[in-house]
Amino acid sequence: MLPSLIRLLPPPNSIPEPEDIFASALGSIFTDDLRNQHGDDPNTLIVYRSRVFGDMELSVADPSGENERRKFAHYLWNAGVLMGELVGGRGPGRAEEGDGEDVTWSWWAGEEEERLWSVRGETVLELGAGVGLAGIVSALAGADEVVISDYPAPELLTNITRNVEKNVPESSRSRLSVQGHEWGILDSAFSKTNAGRFTRILAADCLWMPHEHRNLARSMLHFLSPSPDARVFVIAGFHTGRAKVAHFFEEVAGEEGLEIEDIYEMDADGKRRRWQVERDEGTEHHGERKKWLVVSRLRRQQV
Repeated sequence: MLPSLIRLLPPPNSIPEPEDIFASALGSIFTDDLRNQHGDDPNTLIVYRSRVFGDMELSVADPSGENERRKFAHYLWNAGVLMGELVGGRGPGRAEEGDGEDVTWSWWAGEEEERLWSVRGETVLELGAGVGLAGIVSALAGADEVVISDYPAPELLTNITRNVEKNVPESSRSRLSVQGHEWGILDSAFSKTNAGRFTRILAADCLWMPHEHRNLARSMLHFLSPSPDARVFVIAGFHTGRAKVAHFFEEVAGEEGLEIEDIYEMDADGKRRRWQVERDEGTEHHGERKKWLVVSRLRRQQV
């Protein structure tokens, strides 16, 4: 289960309050209420347990104002955890179990799909990075170059840089940089220099603001390499509503020049089902939809 890959470390010498103990046990007490966000307290470390690269310690930003808090970069979401898993690869000794659409895997994908998600030898851009997990894993997984980007607020970028320095060996950091980028701003020095440069673009839980969908899609297409093998990887949760997520895939992506190569839904245990714009006639229960993510690969529209 995705939340089982995450552990929270309280500040040194802190004494947990009863509320903290209760909060950490909510998933066990209320099994229908899956924990899909991790962090918030800048003094608490998030530990992501990678079976391939070992434990990674990640801090969250301490946003300075309401505008920056609205970016929700001070959390690590399950979509980001799954993105880290997929681009990082399965590692040794993790075989598939069963086949078909509704299947639970011992890892998240089959061998062919794992190859499609690989970032080894690729140039990678992470958009809306939050703590920067997917970009960090990409560097460790053998990407030729990685740029981790988020909204250009000093608190956010400084925190990502701190996470890079903590988790990426110094010998590999020359292939990785942290940049500020506001979606849709394509005339900045960074945007002009890197147009059409990246063969893999990652976006985890970036779809909860429909008013930013076009800006996000425009940034994706702007930075995406013209190579026919270049792809955009998008994973998002339904916790803010399925309609918001569907708006990006069903309307905006195509109108902005992207097309869907593959899309499906996966829950926190790895079970899959087909993508649907609406479930339960629009009455999908909040607790149930928190368990599910939409997982997709996009490319430039084929001429």
